Amino acid sequence: MSPVWLLGAVTSLVIGVLAERILGIRARRQSEKLTALKERLDVYANYAKLASVRRVEAEETLAGLRREAAEVEGEILSLQSAVTDDDALTPMEFYCVDRVARSSGPLWYVAVEALDATAPWTGIRTYAIAAESAEDARKRIVERHPSPTAFTISPAAPLMLPER
Repeated sequence: MSPVWLLGAVTSLVIGVLAERILGIRARRQSEKLTALKERLDVYANYAKLASVRRVEAEETLAGLRREAAEVEGEILSLQSAVTDDDALTPMEFYCVDRVARSSGPLWYVAVEALDATAPWTGIRTYAIAAESAEDARKRIVERHPSPTAFTISPAAPLMLPER
């Protein structure tokens, strides 16, 4: 019986060695897979850190843009109110240079300020002038008030009369 036991023991030993090698190979493969998965997990963790940093940067940029947009909106509102204030300041009483109103050409208004006591009036007068250009309108006022020491003449501005 001992040869049968011996044969069984050797066979068991061979099967054990083969099983150990097979299981060792599988364990090595599983370890390599586990290592690769850990490396992949580290890469994804780095991506997550980078994404959170980028998100914070984007939020800061967005907050800055919102502040800038609010400032620009405030500036737009102030400019719009300045325009309406300027419209309110546009004189409604004008002196006319021409005796006969010209039907062609745009209207301009020019402000003339009396500077000294030799002027026939005090303060500012606004003139409505029909002319082809702002330079032409200002030139016609300069011809009417030629003394640069007695009068200050402003640049001509377009005159829009209100519809009635």
